[in-house]
Amino acid sequence: MPISLPARNQIKAKRPARQSVGYLMRYGYRAFAKAISAELHPFQISSGQWSVLRVLWEEEGLSQVELAERMRVEKASLTGVLDAMDKHGLIARARNTRDRRKVNIHLTARARKLKDKLLPFGTLINKRATKGMSQSEVETLRRLLTQVIDNLDA
Repeated sequence: MPISLPARNQIKAKRPARQSVGYLMRYGYRAFAKAISAELHPFQISSGQWSVLRVLWEEEGLSQVELAERMRVEKASLTGVLDAMDKHGLIARARNTRDRRKVNIHLTARARKLKDKLLPFGTLINKRATKGMSQSEVETLRRLLTQVIDNLDA
């Protein structure tokens, strides 16, 4: 006999109303990651690759260390993502001419062309996440989340 999964609203009802800020931030991150993954699936882009693309669309030529710092992840955790992106023709790696120990990461023409197609998904997910909030509430949420991040970085 198949096991039925609980309806989405039943899962929401079981979520305690007063969780820690850390729990809610992590749960929120997972919800964002799941939503963006669903939108990117037809393009065969993972949420990890999306994060790399977002950074490199702003600034190409970063080393893996610099990219990891901007993404707030460990350098080693990027290796598999970058390998997959290289294999699928999204990035090219080149030795740094000033420091041969470093490898700089550049987008391919294919990855640059994806920007106009994929970037709107970020806006879409943000709008969906803040549905029912006023502009003032969204700005307050941004300010508070920024403050949490700054407090933890101190």
